[in-house]
Amino acid sequence: MKAYNKLIVFVLIAATVSSCNFFDNNSPSAMMPDEMFTSLSNTEMAVAGVYELFGQDRGYRNRLTCGYAGLNTDIEYCRKSSSDYARYQTKITDTDLSNAKGNDAWGYLTTIIERCNNIIDGIDNYGYAGISSESKTAQADSASYDYLKGEALFLRSFALLEMVKYWGDVPVNVKAYDGQSLDEVCSGKVDRNIAFEQIRKDLKQAAELMEWSDNVQLAVARNDVRRPSKAAALGLLARADLMYAGKAVRPTSLVAGNPSYTVDWNVQDPEKRRDLYWEVMWACDSIIGHEGSTKLLSDYAKVFRNVCEDKTDYSSMEQIWVLPFANGARGQVMNYNCLKFNTKKVEEGGELNSYSVMGVLAHNAEYNDDVKSNFSLSIVPTLLFEFEENDVRREVTVLPYRWLVGKAGDVDPTATTASAKRKKCIYPEPQADVSQWACGKYRIEWMNRDNSSADDGIDFPIIRMADIYLMFAEASLFDPNIPSGWTPNMPAVDCFNAVRTRAGLEENSKELTIENIQEERKFEFAGEYIRKWDLMRWGILRQKMVEAHEKIQKYRTEKDLQYIYFTYKLDNSVVQPGATWNGTKIEQGYVMDKVYGLEESTPSSAKLPIKCKFAEKLADNTYIMYDYNHPETLESRQYWPIFATVVGASGGLLFNNYGY
Repeated sequence: MKAYNKLIVFVLIAATVSSCNFFDNNSPSAMMPDEMFTSLSNTEMAVAGVYELFGQDRGYRNRLTCGYAGLNTDIEYCRKSSSDYARYQTKITDTDLSNAKGNDAWGYLTTIIERCNNIIDGIDNYGYAGISSESKTAQADSASYDYLKGEALFLRSFALLEMVKYWGDVPVNVKAYDGQSLDEVCSGKVDRNIAFEQIRKDLKQAAELMEWSDNVQLAVARNDVRRPSKAAALGLLARADLMYAGKAVRPTSLVAGNPSYTVDWNVQDPEKRRDLYWEVMWACDSIIGHEGSTKLLSDYAKVFRNVCEDKTDYSSMEQIWVLPFANGARGQVMNYNCLKFNTKKVEEGGELNSYSVMGVLAHNAEYNDDVKSNFSLSIVPTLLFEFEENDVRREVTVLPYRWLVGKAGDVDPTATTASAKRKKCIYPEPQADVSQWACGKYRIEWMNRDNSSADDGIDFPIIRMADIYLMFAEASLFDPNIPSGWTPNMPAVDCFNAVRTRAGLEENSKELTIENIQEERKFEFAGEYIRKWDLMRWGILRQKMVEAHEKIQKYRTEKDLQYIYFTYKLDNSVVQPGATWNGTKIEQGYVMDKVYGLEESTPSSAKLPIKCKFAEKLADNTYIMYDYNHPETLESRQYWPIFATVVGASGGLLFNNYGY
C-alpha cells in the first residue's frame, strides 16, 4: 500500500457533488466513466483517489487521529487543552475543523462517500460489462473488479459510520450523481438507523465480494493489512451492529432547533436487537474460524511495535485493517500519539534539553534537529490502580519515563569508569510528574526509519483481532440461545479468556459478564480511540466520567496521595530497547512493578525511592476535560454540531439538535 499510495492522483475521479454541495469541489473528472472503469488499472487508481482524502489536513492526517474525536474518557485524555472538540465544548462556529473553504472532517467524509458512489456505479455499469469472454484472464478480471467494488463499499461504510460516531443523525447518500437530478442524490439529515441499515447492507455485500486477505485475487492487495478484506468487512459490521443494538443520545424528534434529547436504545424491538447480536457473533465467528488462534499475537507489545516498524504483512500482524499513510508523507499518527519531544538541537555547549530526542533512538547516536511531537494522547493516572496484578498491558500502555539528551560532558548514569562518563548520550529517565506520562503504544524508538517531520506516515490501526474476540464474547451475553444448527468455532468464554491470558492473567479468573467485558475492553484498548464509543453505546459515558472525576478528586484532597509511589522491576526489565551511548546500543528501560495508591498503604519513602508528583496543584480540567459543575453536558455534547459553514451551504437540508 505504501507503493499503492504513490499512485494517488488528486483529481482522478472527482466528485461532481458531495452531499449536495456541503463540500465544494469544482474539479471535473479526469476521464469519462466509460473510459475510467473499463480499465482495471484506472479503476484501481480511482480507489486510490479515495485513500488520498485520508491524508488531507484537518482530516485523518491529523485532527481525527490526534484526540479531537474519541479521547477524553474515564481512562484517557487529550492534552491539547485548547481543543473544544475534546472537551465536550464544541461550538457551531469553531473553525479548526470547519471553515469557509470546506476542508473539514464533514467535507472529507462526504467526499469519500461520493467518490465511492462513483466507483461502485462505474464498476456496475462499465467494469463488468467490459469483460467479454469466459477466459481465465476474464475470470481474474472479474474477481479483481469484485474486490475493488467490495473495497469501495467498505470505505463508504467506514466513512458513513464515522459520520454517525461524530454527528449522530446524518444524511445517507449512496447514489452517484448522473448529471440529471440532484434530488436523487441529495438527502437531509435522517435517523441514524437508516445509516446503520445501509452500513449493514454494504458490509455484508463487501464481505461476499472480497476474499480473505491471504486469497485476495488483486495481487497488490493480497496479504496487506492496509487493504481491506473479508475479515475487515465482517469486523466493521460487528462494530457497527454493536453500536446499532446499543444505546445512544437521541433527539426526541428530528426537527430543526429541537434541544431535547434522551439516552435510549437505538432499536426498541428486543427481537431486532437479538438478531443484531447474533449477526455480531456470526461475523466475529467467521473471522475466528478462518484466522485461527495465531492472529491474536502472544506478545502484547508486538501488536503495536509492528505498526511503528511499518510492518504490513497481514499474516504476521494482529491488525485486520489499518488506515494507511505513505512513508515520510502525509499522516501524523506518531506525532500526536507518542511521548513528547521537540525539535531543538542540543549544541555542544548548550544546556540539557529534557525532551529533545533524535529521530530513531535505537539506530544511531546522531542528533536529529527536525523531529518533533505534539504529545496529545495521555492516560488518566487512576487507570494505573485498576490493572490487575501481573497484567502486562500496563507496562505497554503507560509510559512512565522521558528521554534525556545530553551534551559532551554529561554524566552517563550507567557508566562505571570516569572516561565512559564523558560521552554524549541519549537515555531514558523516570518521569517525575505523572501528568507528563504518555500512552506507550506509539513510541518513536520503535520506528525503523528516521522521522524527519511532523508527517511521520505511521499507519492508524482501526480493527484488530482482540476486538473480534471481545465483541463475540459481549454479543453472546444478550441471548445464550443461539440459532439451532450453529456451533461457534470458540465458546464465548474461551474468547474472553484468550485476551486475558495473553495479558498474563489467570484463565477463568474472571466471570464472563457485561460488567467484566466493559472493564476488559478498558484495559485492552486504552489509547486506541475505542473507549468513548464503547461508553456511548453502553449508555454509561456520563456515569464513568463522573466516577473518574471523583477518583481524581479523592487523590487531590487526601494529603498522602499528592504523589504516586511505585517501584521498578528489580531485573530492570525492558519494554523498549534502544537507548544509545556514543553510537552503541544498550538495553535499558523502565517497567513499573508495584504501584501504591488508594487500595494499599504507601510504604515509607526510605523503602521506596521512586515517587511521582500526582495532583498537588493540578487544575480540575487537567485529566478529564469537561464541565465538572454541569456533567449533563457530557450527554448533550457527546456529538459534534454540524458546523455553521456546512449548515449554511446545505440549502436548508441540515440543522442541529441538542441545543446547539
